[in-house]
Amino acid sequence: LTQNPDGILLSPGPGDPELLDHLVSTTKDILGKVPVMGICLGNQILAKSLGAKTYKLKFGHRGANHPVKDTASDRIYITAQNHGYSIDPESLPSDVDVTHISMNDYTVEGIRHRSLPALSIQYHSEASPGPKDNEYIFDDFLEMVKETK
Repeated sequence: LTQNPDGILLSPGPGDPELLDHLVSTTKDILGKVPVMGICLGNQILAKSLGAKTYKLKFGHRGANHPVKDTASDRIYITAQNHGYSIDPESLPSDVDVTHISMNDYTVEGIRHRSLPALSIQYHSEASPGPKDNEYIFDDFLEMVKETK
């Protein structure tokens, strides 16, 4: 935080989130200080920093055309995915909502904290799912940034 960021993006990346305690610890330290958005591995790191657990999927989610439901709007988005781990929904604290679920296996595809400026998605919204399909997620994050300035 020495560079005074307006927000932090926890990026996608390879690896088992259970082996990345240093990232979880760092994320815990920044929660509540600046808005945080996670994508893919960043989703899992955010969840773990909020107290949730992750697990290895029997079959990873790879490639395009994965339907994901936005739980607020009930709209289905076709997404690109590349991950082998997921968040255990039963381990999420009560102040964290599941915002997106996979329509293939009903795994968690997105979360949002109720009072902290923190949200994340598991799929790759940046992988051109459609011309503007998932811009609203980035808009939500930018709104969090504006609200905390």
